[in-house]
Amino acid sequence: MASGIPHILKQRNIHKPPLHFRADGTFHILQLTDIHLVDPEMDDDPDRSIPENNEKNTFFVMESCIRRTQPDLVVLTGDIVNGFWEEMTYDYLHKIIRKVCAVFEKYNVPFAPVFGNHDSELNFHREIQMTLYLESPLCYGTLNAEDMTGCGNYHLPILSGDGTHKAYNLWLMDSNDYNRDANGKFMPGYDYVHEDQIAWYEKTAAALRAENGGEPLPALLFQHIPVQQEYDRIEISDTPAEDVPGFMGKDGTCYSMPAARCGRLRETPCPPGGNHREQFDSWVKTGDIVAAFFGHDHVNDFVVEKDGILLIQTLCAGFSTYGLERGGREIVLREDAPRQIQTESIEILKA
Repeated sequence: MASGIPHILKQRNIHKPPLHFRADGTFHILQLTDIHLVDPEMDDDPDRSIPENNEKNTFFVMESCIRRTQPDLVVLTGDIVNGFWEEMTYDYLHKIIRKVCAVFEKYNVPFAPVFGNHDSELNFHREIQMTLYLESPLCYGTLNAEDMTGCGNYHLPILSGDGTHKAYNLWLMDSNDYNRDANGKFMPGYDYVHEDQIAWYEKTAAALRAENGGEPLPALLFQHIPVQQEYDRIEISDTPAEDVPGFMGKDGTCYSMPAARCGRLRETPCPPGGNHREQFDSWVKTGDIVAAFFGHDHVNDFVVEKDGILLIQTLCAGFSTYGLERGGREIVLREDAPRQIQTESIEILKA
């Protein structure tokens, strides 16, 4: 919860220049996810070239994606810092986050972070991490828009090209970390976006709708852990098919990406534990979200559609974790066609 954090920290981004469409009517977003950054000094691998090259190649991917897309905003969808190192200290954490921020400062591009499950494994609260990101004048994040579960639940309006009104909206949600019962005991699977977060989303979307003449303000949503409804758009079979490209097996069930879908399924999606479908159902009811973008599943980069909403997975960017390719995702919005988005998966080779 964000309560207890000084009020000035909640409001320190209030004077940042608003995001707005370009003169040509477009707005360009770069999604980077699962950076899993580790400072080489923390890694005790006797072959020092391994952590050093991991860091070098991660920054090469990040910078290559920025140069290629020339974005108006970069969105980081979680697992930014690798949380496996027990010797993490505040100084190390600060050093790593400063390295991340320095990439965006080098190119003078605004960025907006949300957290992933591994960001919670550092023994440092997410509020501390967000405060460190907020040291950068280009960070458009916030601790929370109001008190609710998690940290980094907020939205960013995009103004029209002439700056006269809100033309689009970006939701940034904390999908939290690991599933727990009412007593805080860990349960199988990952956590989910909770009821109070959904209530904030619906309330805020209603206010934006009222401002927009009673019509939903078109929006994108970014979070780390995908929604359960991805499985509704993936083919399921009880018959093993190891020789079929794109086949994935999990717990005796076979999954594959239908040929008509766009992208690659290289691991079974990892949505929340249990059957938490409430968040997506809220999107359908509210009617504003055009597409939702996720990380978490490092090697998946597909686009599927469910009830008029695009569900989109993006490749990981970091090398201190598993993965085949590395890269990001380009997203282009058009002010004159707000419900038609262009998006492309980007693959970047090592430096």
